[in-house]
Amino acid sequence: MSTIHDVANKAGVSIKTVSRVLNDASSVSAKTRTRIEEAMHALDFAPSAAARMLRGVPTGLVAVIAEKLTTTPDSSEIIKGIQSVCEELGKMLIIGETGGRADVASRLVADMRARRVEAIIFATPFHREITLNEMLGQTPTVLANCFEAAPRYPQVVPDDEAGGHAAAAAVLQAGHRKIAFLQLIEGMVATRLRMQGFQRAMQEHGVAPRADWLLHGATEAEDEFAQLETTIDRLVANTDRPSVILCGNDKMAMRVIFILQRRGLRVPEDVSVVGFDDFRLISEALDPGLTTVALPYREIGELAARQALGGNQDAGMVRVACRPVLRGTLSAPAKAKGARR
Repeated sequence: MSTIHDVANKAGVSIKTVSRVLNDASSVSAKTRTRIEEAMHALDFAPSAAARMLRGVPTGLVAVIAEKLTTTPDSSEIIKGIQSVCEELGKMLIIGETGGRADVASRLVADMRARRVEAIIFATPFHREITLNEMLGQTPTVLANCFEAAPRYPQVVPDDEAGGHAAAAAVLQAGHRKIAFLQLIEGMVATRLRMQGFQRAMQEHGVAPRADWLLHGATEAEDEFAQLETTIDRLVANTDRPSVILCGNDKMAMRVIFILQRRGLRVPEDVSVVGFDDFRLISEALDPGLTTVALPYREIGELAARQALGGNQDAGMVRVACRPVLRGTLSAPAKAKGARR
């Protein structure tokens, strides 16, 4: 590959003058600049990363340190949100995957800082607490879909508590009072917050949740839904069954629908089903379409990127709204529909 020395020799100028052109210095005459640019073109010269790392020269690079994010389809919209802001602002995005390993994360941070990235965004595939031990120096840093217990950087997370409230409010407003809630894995941040929102909505509508209908639909087993059929059988074993089942995510909701159908129950005529995520490969592909609550992954990515590149380094938390998306798997309960007829 051609070097800056080759360009200087071909253009008949000093290396220092070529460096000035590379760094857009105004002290180089138009004639000299043209000669240098022509030499670069003739030699197929591309400035090295080191040449862009001169003191005071922005590199235009933004780093994402991701934890299995690019291999998790339903949360990869975070990357798309960050990328859209980078394209708008003329920045280049670099993504490093940690695979959940702290040593890899530390190595990636050191590498990104050596490249003098303008900002680092830490992003996780699900809402959780993290601990940052990496040496970040003065590099602007933002957390996306994750947070520190003692915050040092801006944090952008989904408002899961409000999302749980929105899911419950949607079914309550549709007339349901016999409501089951199949939660995510016990101990997850989203599990706790969505339950809080669910309970708040139920209290506001004067409905007491049934403890035996508040179950975990997912576990930490290799097949997280291995116990789901048994759980559904417990819920629909007799005529006193829920008229609607809220699910911790859309993948769970899809399985619940299939299980109900195998038991001879129609969705939503016999039992309504509501998901969470709005993972469109599922929610829009099902027939009827899945009523769900959208996790704002793309908006989280966009807001995190704007905070990182906008100079706002206040160590506060921004909660992004989770909004209900009404489709065909939610209708009024059967008795209410009959009463209207």
